[in-house]
Amino acid sequence: MLEDFLKKWEPADEGDWEGYAALQTENGLTKLAFYAVYPYFDVTLLWNDRVYTDQFNDREPYDRMTHLFYLPTAELREGDRLIVSGYDSVDEEDRYYYETAFRFSALKDAEELKEQYNNHLTVETEEIEPIADGLEYRHMLCRDPQNNPVHAFLLKVDMKKNSLYVGTPNDDYKVGHVIAKVPEMIDSAVLNGQDVLAAMNADFFDMFGDGSPSGLCVKNGRVVANAESTRPFIGVKKDGSPVITTLTESPELLDELEQAAAGLEMILKDGELFEWGPLEPFSFVRHPRTAAGVTADGSVLLLEVDGRIPEYSNGASLIDLAELLKRFGAVRAVNLDGGGSSVTYTGAGDEFLLRSNPADLERPRDKLIRDEYNCLLVVRKK
Repeated sequence: MLEDFLKKWEPADEGDWEGYAALQTENGLTKLAFYAVYPYFDVTLLWNDRVYTDQFNDREPYDRMTHLFYLPTAELREGDRLIVSGYDSVDEEDRYYYETAFRFSALKDAEELKEQYNNHLTVETEEIEPIADGLEYRHMLCRDPQNNPVHAFLLKVDMKKNSLYVGTPNDDYKVGHVIAKVPEMIDSAVLNGQDVLAAMNADFFDMFGDGSPSGLCVKNGRVVANAESTRPFIGVKKDGSPVITTLTESPELLDELEQAAAGLEMILKDGELFEWGPLEPFSFVRHPRTAAGVTADGSVLLLEVDGRIPEYSNGASLIDLAELLKRFGAVRAVNLDGGGSSVTYTGAGDEFLLRSNPADLERPRDKLIRDEYNCLLVVRKK
């Protein structure tokens, strides 16, 4: 039966698939990560006459796609046939496949990967600037052990004096085919009476589709999108306190949220590294990044790291991001959209200054400002 299917499918072109790696987990499963240059859709794994579904959301474009599968460790045998297949487009026009054999030599050690993905960034210089009462801006020049520069930007928000507000296109609640640049979202919020002090980008979104946010979005107590999302988010409850969690962990929070914007990984939990994406290039390739953290005393930390311009800034892994936030006391943190979406703005009189250097993957030195679905605005409490 399988051979009949393969006759109907096309073998992937050489170079489209870059092989795989494996990680034995603690729950009796082995995590397989197949690396593909081409973002195939509806990716499945055929193994031992069973079909496994891809665990990765391939709507989000990064330098390589990673397709994740979990197989029972006790049943894996050296040389087992592994066939990964997927369509070349959302229209399911042509199905391609990649075939390999399982090798125990592909297994990686989690602790070794943690060390490998940690670029051990140290802060060389810091410029600290008060933006407003209860809002501190910090520009850091960091270095890795090879002396490569990394520029990072931190907003520390005293939530007793200020709050977070989810900026959206036209400061509206519409979802689908509406996106805007962060400065435009700032202007729309200001026109509607918000005293905006600073801003960073927020959730991942469907860049090649209708622009919808990938996770939960709550604005002014109203659920705007994805009430069933399992992704981690940063939110502000109606009592003004910040929270980083998931609706799986805290389902009762949905009715208590005043504002919320989601990310992809909860990189810190209880002050320790939590979701760091072992085997996934998205986690360890040094991209521009944006993240949000909450400290034990209830302050909010918004962190943005520039990247993709080697002589200026080399980006961060998820572990780098988590370690920087830990340095400033974060006990929980969520990784937000990064890459060409990452921007930092602070208020200066009637204007807003772009503090960072956004770097699109195709044109990293052009300082392009991307249209996005939402952002996090730091606003003065009314």
